[in-house]
Amino acid sequence: MTTKRQTHKALYYLYIVAVLLALFTSIASASSLVSRQEATEPTEKTINFTIAGHTVSVHGIVLSVILFLTGAYLCFLGGVHQNTTMFLVGFYVGSNIAYIVLTNAKADYGENTATILLVVSVVVGLLAGLLLSCCFFLAVYLLGALLGYMAALWLLAWANNGLIETNWGRAILIVCFVIAGVILMAFLERPMIVIATAFIGAFAIFIGIDLYVKTGFVEAVETFLKVKNLGVFEATTQVRGMLGGTLGLAVVGSLIQWLLIRRSDRNIAWTHHYPNNQYGWRRV
Repeated sequence: MTTKRQTHKALYYLYIVAVLLALFTSIASASSLVSRQEATEPTEKTINFTIAGHTVSVHGIVLSVILFLTGAYLCFLGGVHQNTTMFLVGFYVGSNIAYIVLTNAKADYGENTATILLVVSVVVGLLAGLLLSCCFFLAVYLLGALLGYMAALWLLAWANNGLIETNWGRAILIVCFVIAGVILMAFLERPMIVIATAFIGAFAIFIGIDLYVKTGFVEAVETFLKVKNLGVFEATTQVRGMLGGTLGLAVVGSLIQWLLIRRSDRNIAWTHHYPNNQYGWRRV
């Protein structure tokens, strides 16, 4: 019975991978087609749409759909159904690492830059998600690290040009937050699962929203991820509104998750398989 359940789970994840890869293949093909038709324009290969008075590329639309779907799940259900959550943790960690490496390794990849960044980041994220879905407790600690990483980005965005303006200072802050997230997850596992998934989900949702409303939230986050140059941005009222909205949605998501957990009258799934008072670091 256990083997059958694992087989079904593996097929489910493979199905997700196949659908997303098919989607991104079609996007790449469409972008190339548009470029061939407009070969006289030395612009990047992409398709643009005007939504609410702002220009949004097809890559941004696809990215926003991914952020909305995964963010909503993590924010409101992340601590309730843990297996899918750990897959998404791997996806977020892998895609973020791939994006940071790509953007810092080379400033421009030509007319296909947006497609390369999106497709490579998503593929790496999917592979990392499949890997971590088989390493449950490693994924739990990475969830804590991901919380610290996003909390540091959230904190930095409150001030003009970043709360800390030097690259080394930003890197040290992010590393300290990542370590703190892992430690908190090790000793306060149950509440931290709920808090972490709610905050990460809320952060992803508001990044997706900003792809359309363009307050500067996305630009601020991108600035902190670039090592070679210090970007300049203004922490406007709109940006701070997005930051406050992220925190508010995270609180709402945490409360909803706790209500769902209490209503189902059951503990977090992994507590059924491991004795009480045994912290995460003892189970690796």
